[in-house]
Order: sequence, then C-alpha cells, then structure tokens
Amino acid sequence: MYVHRPIIRLSSVTYSIRAQKILEQRGIKSYIKKLTKGLNVSGCGYGLEIYGELNKAVEILQSADIRIIEITGGDL
Repeated sequence: MYVHRPIIRLSSVTYSIRAQKILEQRGIKSYIKKLTKGLNVSGCGYGLEIYGELNKAVEILQSADIRIIEITGGDL
C-alpha cells in the first residue's frame, strides 16, 4: 500500500540539502525529491518528502530561517 507523504517545496536544491541535514540532526527522516510539474508550479523542482511529524519539521525549518515555498500532501 502506498502512503502519500507530505512534501515541503523549498527555494533551491541547496536549501533542500541544508534542510534535510537540519531535520536529520533533529531526528526527522526526509528524502530529497525531484518534483513533477503537477507538484511544482514555478521555480525549484526539488523538495523534501517528510517521514515524521510535519508540524515539527516546519517549525524546525522556520526557526533555521529555511524559506518554505509550499507544503503538499499533509495536514498542519
């Protein structure tokens, strides 16, 4: 069975890598994903698929000054 995980779209692949490292240090597993056109309206084609608590991940990234462009597939 496929589980649709939340995806956090970020402003660049560099920020995606940085955000993944920050979340890993805080115990939240994530994977960098290349986003398809259906998930990516404009700009960066990368984001993080979150395996853990989405609210906590967003809070951690915001406190680290990581700009979140969009969140899809999850409930805040």
